[in-house]
Amino acid sequence: MKKATPKDALELFELQKKVFTPLYEKYEDHETSPVLQTFERFTERLGTGDYFKIYQDDLLAGSVHVYKKFPGVMRLHMINILEDFQGKGIAQKVMSRLETMYPEASSWELDTILEEKRNCYLYEKMGYILTVDRWKVNDKMTLVHYVKNSDLKRMKAL
Repeated sequence: MKKATPKDALELFELQKKVFTPLYEKYEDHETSPVLQTFERFTERLGTGDYFKIYQDDLLAGSVHVYKKFPGVMRLHMINILEDFQGKGIAQKVMSRLETMYPEASSWELDTILEEKRNCYLYEKMGYILTVDRWKVNDKMTLVHYVKNSDLKRMKAL
């Protein structure tokens, strides 16, 4: 992973659109899809938190955006892995690495599409717990909220 800079904005904006276009077409999400995000909004977001470019064998494989929501709470806002690199454990490695990069975070959170079972499986495998928070975007798609609390994880281990 390499921290992104403002010079990377257009490349990462295009990558985001490429990753999310199949989901946009599948779920017809005209409300929340990153595909519809403007470049101006994207560049604003690039300035919040940390954006990283993800590499696999020296090739750009994706990106990830994280930011501090509250003291001790980090938000995994968006992880984008290009289709050719999916299913190779890259997202798992990135998530584990992020946790070591932000040791001050006692909890992490993220939102994802409930109908994307592979994503839900990944997050649960990584220790995230599905909450009751849900947002029905349309008849095809529901967003759900996951949290990972390191204090809770330590308590379960005892």
